[in-house]
Amino acid sequence: MSCYLRHLKPVLEKVGCGTLTRDQRKVVDNTVRSITGARGNVLIWPVVKEWLEDSVNQERLIKEIKNKLVDPCQ
Repeated sequence: MSCYLRHLKPVLEKVGCGTLTRDQRKVVDNTVRSITGARGNVLIWPVVKEWLEDSVNQERLIKEIKNKLVDPCQ
């Protein structure tokens, strides 16, 4: 699992998460990769960094992560 998830802290806080379980990290990772189109062995951090700098894309990430997490951050 990529360590880039630590950079998603502002996004995860907006989702309502502070800490993620292992299963939730997998869901978030797969969701981010799906949304951004960065699949396989693509370096995800450069792609995510661009998305975080764009408020529209950041809001899209927040919305999609909220929708994918079955039991958000309990």
